[in-house]
Amino acid sequence: MKAYHTDKEGIGIWRLSGVVSPADALTLLRSLGGGENGCFIIDFENVDHINYTAFEILESGAPKGSKLLFSGLSDYVLDILAFVRRSDTIPVYADLEKAIEYLVVERGKICSRSQRNSHGLKRHA
Repeated sequence: MKAYHTDKEGIGIWRLSGVVSPADALTLLRSLGGGENGCFIIDFENVDHINYTAFEILESGAPKGSKLLFSGLSDYVLDILAFVRRSDTIPVYADLEKAIEYLVVERGKICSRSQRNSHGLKRHA
């Protein structure tokens, strides 16, 4: 797995690619750093495969009091999540832009749309 991290306006964004293992999921949770009351997006757009237990680890280990979102899951990866998901505790969005929009509109965690565009938070290709 490769992970690219950016922090935009207090939102930690991790863009993953390749194959995600349970060990990768544990490393990713450690990188969230406890993040109590933080906002995090894990983008799976470029993930080819994820071991089903990695989703279990991410779901059960999400920092308490934080807002964690998943985005960009292909149909294949979404099927894996659906297979292991025990609850709807982590919202899933079609792409990174929609996850960011949710935090902007519903949670007010980052700036307005015009400010967001000036900060370079645009849809990733």
